[in-house]
Amino acid sequence: MSWPTKYKKIYLKGIHSLLQNYMPRGFIFAIDVILAFIAAYITYFLVSSITGLPFEFFRIPWQIFFVVGVQALIMAIAKSYAGIVRYSSLKDAAKQFQVVALCLFVLLIINQIWFLIDGQRFISNQTLIVYAIIAFPLLFIFRVLVKGTYEMIIRDSPTSRALILGVTHEDVAMASGLMEQKGASFSLVGFLDNEDKTKKNHIFGMPVYSLDQLKPDNKIADAIIINDHKLLKLQKSDTTILSQLLDKKLKIYKLPELQSWMKPAESDFERLKEINIEDLLQRSPIKLNNAKLFSIYQHKTIMVTGAAGSIGSEIVRQLIPFNPDRIILVDQAESPLHELSLELVNKNTKIQFEKVIANVRNRKRMQQVFELFRPEIVFHAAAYKHVPMMELNGIEAISVNFFGTHNIAELAVEYEAERFILVSTDKAVNPTNIMGATKRSAELFIQHLSNQTNHKTTFGTTRFGNVLGSNGSVVPYFKKQIAAGGPITVTHPDITRYFMTIDEACQLVLEAGAMAHGGEIFVFDMGKPIKILDLAHQMIRLSGRVPEDDIKIEFTGLRPGEKLYEELLADEENTTKTHHEKILIGHATSRFSGEELIELCNQLKEITNTYNDIKAVKILKKLVPEYKQTKNAAW
Repeated sequence: MSWPTKYKKIYLKGIHSLLQNYMPRGFIFAIDVILAFIAAYITYFLVSSITGLPFEFFRIPWQIFFVVGVQALIMAIAKSYAGIVRYSSLKDAAKQFQVVALCLFVLLIINQIWFLIDGQRFISNQTLIVYAIIAFPLLFIFRVLVKGTYEMIIRDSPTSRALILGVTHEDVAMASGLMEQKGASFSLVGFLDNEDKTKKNHIFGMPVYSLDQLKPDNKIADAIIINDHKLLKLQKSDTTILSQLLDKKLKIYKLPELQSWMKPAESDFERLKEINIEDLLQRSPIKLNNAKLFSIYQHKTIMVTGAAGSIGSEIVRQLIPFNPDRIILVDQAESPLHELSLELVNKNTKIQFEKVIANVRNRKRMQQVFELFRPEIVFHAAAYKHVPMMELNGIEAISVNFFGTHNIAELAVEYEAERFILVSTDKAVNPTNIMGATKRSAELFIQHLSNQTNHKTTFGTTRFGNVLGSNGSVVPYFKKQIAAGGPITVTHPDITRYFMTIDEACQLVLEAGAMAHGGEIFVFDMGKPIKILDLAHQMIRLSGRVPEDDIKIEFTGLRPGEKLYEELLADEENTTKTHHEKILIGHATSRFSGEELIELCNQLKEITNTYNDIKAVKILKKLVPEYKQTKNAAW
C-alpha cells in the first residue's frame, strides 16, 4: 500500500468516525446563521456594485445584522436546523425554502411599516429579494455538500453487500429507507425471493435473486437483511430458509419494525442486529394477563433472592412495568449485584431498589432483612445450579438449595408475606444428580408449608428447563469455543434439553406467581426438546462457518449425574390446564406425612452441619426416593 493511499484511508476513517455521530443541533444552527450572514454580505456587495454606491470591505452596515437577526429568529422558531444533515433530502430543501420565504415576507412587512413611520424604507425591497435568492441556495448547498461528502466516504469505506429478504411492500419500503440512509456497514445489492414471477425482475435498479443463485463460493452478497415481522412469521412456519441461508455462509441481520426505525433520529444501519440462536427458536409471543399482574404486584414490596443471577435479574426487570413500590435485591455476589444496581439507576423509575448482600442459608441475617423491609411477595431464585459442580460439592448444594429455601419460606410465613414463589427446575423430576434432588426436596418442603393452615402466605413453585444465554449455560460456552476456533465439546450425540429464553421464562414466572392459590407446581410449555448437537451446528452456522469443516465437534461422554434427556413431569404426576396456554399445573404428592417430612428435614440439617457428604446424601435419598444416581455419579 502506498503512503498516499494509506493516509487517505486513515483520513477517511477519521472523517467517517466523526460523521457517524450526529452533529450538535447548536452547531448546525450556528453554521446556518453564518451562511445567512454571508448571503447578506454578498447581497450588500452586489447591490453596491450595480447601483454605484460606495462599498467598504471592512464596513458592515447595521441592516445586514438586522436581516440576519430576523433570519436567525425564524430558523429557531421553525427548527430548520434540527434535521440530520447527512440524510438531507428534497423535504429539507422545501424546509429551507419555506424558512427563507417566511423571512423575506416578514422583512417586507417590517420594511413597509418602517416606510409608513419614517417615510423611507430601511433597505430596498429589491435588495431583500436578492438576499433571499442568495440565502436559499447557500443553506441547501451546505447540506448537499455534507451529504455528498458522507456518501463519498461511505463508498470508500469497506462495506458488506446485503440482500433484502422478500419483495413485499414492507420489504421494498425497508430497502428504500436503508438506501436513503447510506449506512456505513452495508451496501444493498438486491433482493432475495424464490417466487417464479419475481425472477429476472429489478427493484430500484437492483436484481431479484433466487436462493439457488446464492452459493458459498459465488459472493453475490455477504449478508441478508430481514425485518422483525417476517422473522417471527418464519419462526412459526418455516425456519428451513434461515438454515439454508446460514449454510451458504451468509450472515443474517434483523431490523426492527418500520414504526421503530423510520424516525429520523433513529434512522441508521446501526439499528441492524445479527440474529442469534434465540431467534431460531420457534416461539410464539407470550401474552400476559397484565390486569391480573398489576393487581398482584403494583405498589407492593417485593423481594427477589438471587437477584444478581440470570433469572433473578430478569425477574427484577420484568417486575418494573408493574410498578411495585420497592424491590429488595438479595444476593451474596457483590460485583454482579453492583452491576445490576448501576443498570437499574438508568431505568428512570420511581421504584425504590434496596441492594442487600446476604446469604440465604444465614437464617439470622435473612431474618434481619425480613424485619427491616417486610416483603409482601418473595421470588426465591437463589440456588446452586451447575450439575457437575454440585456433584463434587454435595453439602453446599443441600445447604443452599434446600436449607436456603427452608429459611426464606419459613421467614415469609413468619413475616406474613402474601406470596412466595420458588423457582425450580426440570432436573427436580426423577433426579439423577444432587442438584436436582436438592431442588426436589425444596419443592416438597414448599408443598408441606402450603398445606399448613396456620399462616396467610400463598406458596407456588415454577418449574422449567434450560434458559438460553443464562450464566453457565451451554450457549455462552459454545460461543467461547467457536471464538477460539473450536472444537465444540458435546457430551453425547443424542443428548437433548428443553430450552427457553430468559425473558420468556421470567414472564411466565410472574404470570404463575399471580395465579398461585397454594402449593401448585407450575410447569411451563418448553416446546420440543432440542438436540444439543443440532444446537451446536446452528451456532457454528450463525458464526459464518461450516460444522466439521471449519469447527470440529468432539464428544466427551456424559458428566457425573447428567441425563440424556430431561423431564418436566414425573411419571406419577398429572396436569391441569390453566387460563394461560403455556402454563400447566403439575400435581405431585409427597410419600411422607407432614411429621415424617419434618423429621427427615431435621435429620438432613443435623448431618449437613457436620459436613459429612456421604451421610447427607443418604438422608437426601430418603427424602427424595425417586433420586436415582447415574452409573457415573460422583457418589
